[in-house]
Amino acid sequence: MNKAENATNMLPIWAGKDKILERIRENDTVVLIGETGSGKTTQLPQFFWQEKFIVPDVPLMVGITQPRRVAATSLARRVASEMGCADPSTIKPRSNDTDNSAYVGYTVRFDDRTTRQTRIKFLTDGMLIREALGSHTSKSSAPRKKSAHTSLLKKYRIIVIDEAHERSLRTDMVLGLMKRIQSERKKLITEGHTDLCPLKIVIMSATIDASVFARFFADPLRDVPILYVAGRQHSVRMYHTQESCQDWTDAAVRTVMQIHVSKPLGDILVFATGQEEIESMAQSLQMFGAQLEPWSKEVGFDDVPALLIRPLYAALGPNASAAVFATTPKNTRKVVLATNIAETSITIPGVRYVIDSGLVKEKIFSPLTSIETLQVLPISQSSSLQRAGRAGREAPGECYRLYTREAFQALETMPVAEIHRTELSGAVLQLYAMHLDPFTFDWIDPPNQALLQEAVLHLAELGAIQSPKDGIQLTPLGHQLASLPVTPSYARLLLAAAERGPHVASQACDLVSILSADRGIFVETSHPDKREQAEMAWEVFYDATGDHATMLNAFRAYLAVFNHAMTTHASPAAARQEIRMWCQSHYVHERTMKNILAIRKQLSRICAQHGIECHAGAPKKRLSVSSTESESSEEEDRDALVVTKGGSEPLTDMKENYYELMQCLGLGRLSHTALRQPDGSFRRVAGGQTFKLHPSCVLHPSRHGSRGTSSDNVQVIVFEELVLTSQTFARNVSRMQPDWLQSWLAHKS
Repeated sequence: MNKAENATNMLPIWAGKDKILERIRENDTVVLIGETGSGKTTQLPQFFWQEKFIVPDVPLMVGITQPRRVAATSLARRVASEMGCADPSTIKPRSNDTDNSAYVGYTVRFDDRTTRQTRIKFLTDGMLIREALGSHTSKSSAPRKKSAHTSLLKKYRIIVIDEAHERSLRTDMVLGLMKRIQSERKKLITEGHTDLCPLKIVIMSATIDASVFARFFADPLRDVPILYVAGRQHSVRMYHTQESCQDWTDAAVRTVMQIHVSKPLGDILVFATGQEEIESMAQSLQMFGAQLEPWSKEVGFDDVPALLIRPLYAALGPNASAAVFATTPKNTRKVVLATNIAETSITIPGVRYVIDSGLVKEKIFSPLTSIETLQVLPISQSSSLQRAGRAGREAPGECYRLYTREAFQALETMPVAEIHRTELSGAVLQLYAMHLDPFTFDWIDPPNQALLQEAVLHLAELGAIQSPKDGIQLTPLGHQLASLPVTPSYARLLLAAAERGPHVASQACDLVSILSADRGIFVETSHPDKREQAEMAWEVFYDATGDHATMLNAFRAYLAVFNHAMTTHASPAAARQEIRMWCQSHYVHERTMKNILAIRKQLSRICAQHGIECHAGAPKKRLSVSSTESESSEEEDRDALVVTKGGSEPLTDMKENYYELMQCLGLGRLSHTALRQPDGSFRRVAGGQTFKLHPSCVLHPSRHGSRGTSSDNVQVIVFEELVLTSQTFARNVSRMQPDWLQSWLAHKS
């Protein structure tokens, strides 16, 4: 018995190992329903390895898709650990290393941790789509002719589509693409193509309603078998509030403290809506945790455990996320503050108590307004049950719902699939790039025609498609847009900037990297005194054109500090300390800056492959800034913190520095332009929706008085997103010149 079996052979899926593998051998497609705690995601890839479905000497892989990057990275690391392989996060990206221990790897956007030895590969749904797309795009602007072997994912023997029940847009695309690829490979094999092997597909879900997947993949000759693996689920006692909570974050913090001082040891999992709420609660809990010892002495409580606060959301790096899964120290209670990623994608050991806000933050796209808004919405009953089940993984647990029983009964039974509520231009662009018609594509659940039509209109606005007699096709520009791993609007910005030379292209690459990060640069705080200090600290970055240039100023200033630190300090620790102190004093997220640098490095490389020169000169020096406090791996930092010449430009008049960049910014955002109204609000040029600027915006009227400027001269703006709270607000806004709008409209026509 090997190391993996010794550690995990008590998981429920092991009882069905032989039957599961037998069904997979006999069938092209299998649906596997595994309850929480069954071990399906971590053990099935190891079954394939143990039973020689994949072997070291044959360059074929099993790919396991995940809807979220945090799940892909954390699961890869866990499987590697159980198999005794190298930690994937320590693998040098795109390495040709032949180390036999590097059999497990992962690929997420802007981070590839695989080698030629990788045989078990965790990846996001979006990255698998990009691999399928890769054969159809090239460095040139000309479309490549379709051939019989394109997009067949020949290096994969098995594709495992995990968390299919979440029905993300990318998962739905993967389901349709894998069905098509499986069929084409089978046809080519019958025609005598010996360089192909049959593609096995395993669809895994945590919900019982799996018949929809089985019907989708069934053929006239054979049904798709549905296998069921029971999980380890103990009883969970449910608690509801008697009245609705006015402030769920405050209620969650209070509930955590009540559990902590009155319940037996066991970790707490809190389901929150997003990063800002998580960080706010973390600050409150850390403050209360610091007061526990004097409080316990005052009230006569003995031996109150320590509190260990661990956040979990998409923006965290692999090492920071790994801290959530570490064993809780003795006489300590771990509190995990997580988004809905913790519902089904990952399992956190030690959780005995769950606090459910009953809310989720989602983007909702309206084809009537052509705008995607970020909204906080009630979860479904299915999601509520999944969240509660996390408390009963290892022992009987308790779930505290911050909503009433009546509110639970009023919830929708199942969540709305993402394909019915999101903007589809990126997906439609990718399908056209693969010579597929999104209107006739084999969707498992076809989207609303209005959403597809709106996506086509947006692509036409960008100049990405044309309509000859034989149907819609991508233009040369469209093929270039599809080849870049960012949204079509960001890709259009990069290409427009490239036409103006390396300097503007470099600025655009920096800006897209900033906007592609999972969270903002600046540390938001609700404390009045700290908020005032933060505003003063950010003033040095202020640019009159708005948020985009201000964020670029902050990023460039960070690079200047980094260059100074690494050239003046002999000790890496001293350099790290200077960088960290600068971030703290300027209320800037250091981890976000490092993430942006990692994205920029990958994006620069991809741009270079497509003839877009973003950075001139060679790196000055590499510096590891890893530490326990930064919660990031040393190798990751060495790869990310590479500063190119020009990165330490002094902060000068940004009207001059970013003038051409701002002209390029609106080319992909005509639907995100708006005109100022007499009452100070803004009205979209397309669609006519009215909104106000978010108070955090540089151009917000409240900020002009202290600077001696006026908001009256802000007549035309471009914004990144709309947020719907008590009213509609625009965030990440920049001022544009009115004649630029005319130029963009002329460019469109």
